Amino acid sequence: MLNKKRLRLLLLVILAVATFGLVLAACENGDANGKGEDPPTGGGEQNTPTPPTETPDLGDPTPPPADIYGDSDISHLTSLEITHMMGAGWNLGNTLDSHWNARAWGTINVPSAQEVLWGNPVTTKEMIDFVKASGFNTVRIPVTWYIFTGDGPDYEIADIWMDRVQEVVDYVIDNKMFAILNIHHDDYISGRGWECGWLRLYGDNAPLSDDEKAALHLRFGRLWEQIAERFKDYDEYLLFEGINEPRTIPLDGKYSKAIWEEQSLFLNDLLQTFVDTVRASGGANAYRHLMVTPYFASVGTDAGDGDGRIRHFVDKENATLRVDDPRGRLIVSLHYYEPWGFVTAPSDSQWFSWYFDLDVGSVSHNLNQVRRIIDENFISLGIPVIMGETGALHRTMPDGSSNEGERVKWVESYIGMLRDLGVPTILWDDGGQFQLLDRQDLQWMWPDLVEAFVGLYE
Repeated sequence: MLNKKRLRLLLLVILAVATFGLVLAACENGDANGKGEDPPTGGGEQNTPTPPTETPDLGDPTPPPADIYGDSDISHLTSLEITHMMGAGWNLGNTLDSHWNARAWGTINVPSAQEVLWGNPVTTKEMIDFVKASGFNTVRIPVTWYIFTGDGPDYEIADIWMDRVQEVVDYVIDNKMFAILNIHHDDYISGRGWECGWLRLYGDNAPLSDDEKAALHLRFGRLWEQIAERFKDYDEYLLFEGINEPRTIPLDGKYSKAIWEEQSLFLNDLLQTFVDTVRASGGANAYRHLMVTPYFASVGTDAGDGDGRIRHFVDKENATLRVDDPRGRLIVSLHYYEPWGFVTAPSDSQWFSWYFDLDVGSVSHNLNQVRRIIDENFISLGIPVIMGETGALHRTMPDGSSNEGERVKWVESYIGMLRDLGVPTILWDDGGQFQLLDRQDLQWMWPDLVEAFVGLYE
């Protein structure tokens, strides 16, 4: 029987679903900006979800019997110990996370159509086998879910999409590698009229109302409820990452600190829903290692504020994250493409001239800033970190030669620094500008860079 508190919350959620539908109507119904059509409705049993309202009673804190994990039992390891096992990592980027403008491109009805939408081939077991044979030990699997998600309040994920995601996860797990599964491009970013993400941290011109926030908690929790149910019998080689790079209003000079503070605090609430939903789902999910992400997956500095925004994500005084896990198995997920001028600047950049030279003040300053921020806010407090994304573009040097030698220096210096901190790194591979693997012919585009990266973890 529902108690009064839960009954009031359920009534609020029902009202919120109707109210928040107005916020997303332009994307779902199509408008003058060309935003999409309704996504396919998922099949299977219908269940009305009830989002967690308090920390679930997890019962006996003793881990389950070892045989649930098969031959490679790592159930006794802490999150910090798990990160030290993960080694070299690779992102299956711009693949299962590809997404679309339905009005412009038409409705997608089969998983393969989404998977190849941004130019990459359908993922094969041979592809993941090759990544494993090359010395990688971790694969991050970004996934965008909304294309194959039905309407509220159930927000049911279509079986054909969940089956395909599971198939790719199995490619990784069967290779005795760590797999990271997330929610990737379901978030809404202000100013991007071509995509139909729904998870937002701020309204169009004001903070979200309580009703709007309740609707977001419902949908976010419902997605993780279904993902957790499908994978609840997988061992701890599978990690869940709540959401990729959550942000709605960007952090720049024209927006106030109050706006990003509002977003950061609401993000913490959503991440709490993620943790509580997974923990309450049973099976190995009661002990699974979970990754949580600060605003924009970064705790970097911004103009005039130093490390100010980190206070919304970590309680340094008590050496803990502000998102709570009764199992103590949370890992921070960060993305740092640093030093920015080297890893992304166009070929005519006046910054560094493509030479990775630690004697150049701005290069060494950026690397030292990253080290300091990660160490002071996490590592020194005993909080584990995974560098979920980073990379450096291949470019032509000013003299016409390749910058591969410079990228190898970047690997040795930047990623070597992260390794020394105990932070595993997962290289971003989008099949485009950041391409590493030729997924058709199964060969590395830049073997020297890959060899240097993998060699750091041998």
